[in-house]
Amino acid sequence: MDRVVELFFAPLDAYKPAGMFTAAHLISLIICLGIIIYAWKRSKQLSWESVIKLTRLIAIVVTILELLKIRYNFYYGYTWLDAWFPLSFCSLFIYATWFSGYGKGILKRVGDAYIVMGGVIGGFIFLLLPTTSLMRYPIWHFLCIYSLIFHLLMFYLGLLYISHGKIALNKTTYYYFCNYFLIAAIICITLNHFFGSNLMILRDPFNVPLLFVHQIKEKSQVAYTILATLAYLIGPALFALSVNAWRKKKNN
Repeated sequence: MDRVVELFFAPLDAYKPAGMFTAAHLISLIICLGIIIYAWKRSKQLSWESVIKLTRLIAIVVTILELLKIRYNFYYGYTWLDAWFPLSFCSLFIYATWFSGYGKGILKRVGDAYIVMGGVIGGFIFLLLPTTSLMRYPIWHFLCIYSLIFHLLMFYLGLLYISHGKIALNKTTYYYFCNYFLIAAIICITLNHFFGSNLMILRDPFNVPLLFVHQIKEKSQVAYTILATLAYLIGPALFALSVNAWRKKKNN
């Protein structure tokens, strides 16, 4: 048992990382997508009240796992902001589940907006392009398994919200999403400037497998940060437009 725990919480660089588009990554991607589809089909008939209760449960689960992740990083001395500070684009899901599940008024609208506009696309993109944990740890490591579960839940809960149709994918929802993201982005850019961190990968493209993005960063830091910010804003907007277009076509 001690050996299992040691492997599960092994330090950085102790073992070969899972990598991107490797067998480990692709198998985990298929498994995650299978779980999402199965869970969504089984739960899309839930009442809206039950969905909110599920959101509250997810909020508690991801918060506990995030705290365990922070504890792991501090245990090994990985105290730089990128390692532990929960303020990536996908980390906004943690707060959004609390806002949506327990909040009221503006806070609830903000949480709902992120879940339907950022959750699905953010969760799917990470599962497809796991630029963080899987690029640094083996697939059986706690941080890889946590990342897969976390983004699986993002994708699943977003689909569940959208399928219930309680949260409209309109300009008002997008407005709340944009304000939520931009407040977080401003905080990230400020911290990145003063501490040399790379929160939300707004300072450096890190492991993003797109050469032109790295070339833009080399030529202009400002241009790269603007491009990254726009990507976070445009992606959810295109996703919402696509869903609405599909619904309109289906109804017609």
